Amino acid sequence: MAKKQRKQERQTPHFAKAEASEKNGVNLKEMLSDDALGKLKQLERQMKEDLEKAEQAAAEQKRREQEERERNKSFGELLEEYEKKGGGKHS
Repeated sequence: MAKKQRKQERQTPHFAKAEASEKNGVNLKEMLSDDALGKLKQLERQMKEDLEKAEQAAAEQKRREQEERERNKSFGELLEEYEKKGGGKHS
């Protein structure tokens, strides 16, 4: 219990500092130089591009795996699937 209280006491000054900077009207954009801000924005764009590429690669991999499963189906599985769709002879 005492450990939790100590952790909360330690965290309070960090929040107080953030509140104090907000009261002074200083924000992160003002504290950073234009060069540093530009680099951060470039990094953000790069990270978004990397994430999009990873998502596209995952979708492509999933599509290929599905295609491979379709190709490897046995005759019995194909027949069963056909009958489920209502295309069977006895439907």
